[in-house]
Amino acid sequence: MRNGEDDQRCPKCNSRMPKDNVPKLTPAQVKLLNYVDALDGPNRVKALKWVHDVVVYDSNEPLYCEEKEALYQVKVLWQLIEETLNN
Repeated sequence: MRNGEDDQRCPKCNSRMPKDNVPKLTPAQVKLLNYVDALDGPNRVKALKWVHDVVVYDSNEPLYCEEKEALYQVKVLWQLIEETLNN
């Protein structure tokens, strides 16, 4: 944490985010984020956004609870990668 702050800030408006809104990372997610290189990160973010958008907007298949949860995890992952790159 920077400057002794124990809360997170919104990257766009710099306002404090509630602590219970911060996603908890699994060990596997932490390991994956450790592999993300700053030069490769933007490409991974683009790829994850593309996969998300294709499934949501270009697919005629119905989305059930498991698929929705997986898409949400994809979104959380790209947001975490973006946050890591911006820090």
